[in-house]
Amino acid sequence: MNNNSRNGYISTNAVFFAQSVIRSLEDMVGDPFVLNKSSFKEIPFSSRFNMIAYIHFSGTIQGDYILSLDEITAAKLIDAYESGMPENDLREMREDYGGFIKELLNLAVGQSILELEQSFGYLTYTPGTVIYGEVEFPDVTSGTIMIENEKGGILCGFSLNLAEVKIGRKLEETLQELEKKTIEANRTAKDVEGILNLIPSGLVAINSDAKILPGHSHSTAGIVGYDSGREIVGSDLATLLCLEPDTFQILIKWVHKVFLKNDSLPFEKLVLMCDNEFTNQRGKIFKLDWLPVINEKTGYMEKLLIIIQDFTEKRRLEAENEELKNMFDV
Repeated sequence: MNNNSRNGYISTNAVFFAQSVIRSLEDMVGDPFVLNKSSFKEIPFSSRFNMIAYIHFSGTIQGDYILSLDEITAAKLIDAYESGMPENDLREMREDYGGFIKELLNLAVGQSILELEQSFGYLTYTPGTVIYGEVEFPDVTSGTIMIENEKGGILCGFSLNLAEVKIGRKLEETLQELEKKTIEANRTAKDVEGILNLIPSGLVAINSDAKILPGHSHSTAGIVGYDSGREIVGSDLATLLCLEPDTFQILIKWVHKVFLKNDSLPFEKLVLMCDNEFTNQRGKIFKLDWLPVINEKTGYMEKLLIIIQDFTEKRRLEAENEELKNMFDV
């Protein structure tokens, strides 16, 4: 493995990320974007645009997935921009188009990080952050590439920071060792994949923003009412379960509390603070059971596993039995 191999990780994952952004945009708003292959560069990340959204990932390696664009382009993507709009009016809509860009970033990273994990194993990542103005990223090589359409351009960036794992070893040796460990882990992953195929209940993992992480049972989509082949990684729990907005607000507040308080309150007590049975917008009743995944070194929660069971039929039969019981009691 030489320097070109190292740069291969950057170029491959930068392009894959840009393609994921294109797919996500088409799914979200139906806007087709084109990858400008000639715009690809390998340099420390910088952008001429004043709006930057990024997600940091970490594990055996660390780095960032980055989107950068003009605020006018962001507003156009949600059909909120009018020609000649005053700058102050545009800024007042930052919550709307900023939220859209964060959602776009979350979806694209949910797809893209799977490719990176093929080489470096399981990685965790933070919720998306949007900043207006200049941002200083680590002085490491990044891959940047533009995607474009008539509404404007979006700069897609991928940076891979190997500074921590390079100490005392050559980069080539480090990457080879990481790949070797990943191959060994993948053997175990095949066993895990087999288990996930057999689990009859829904099983997903979420982060602190209730976004679905890679690794879920194959029964999940069918249990919640989707086609079995539907991709659910990157979507939020509200969308997956088709929850009422008020129900999801209660649930997301509890999820935030669990990730913040898990080191100071027993998880068993935190569970008691949340109703684990919900009726969704389609009338389906779901029972959720929670399992925390704690990082042994830091003591912090890495993710929250959720077992999803469809209790709709069970509750219907219980109601019928209760009704019959009442009839006989009379």
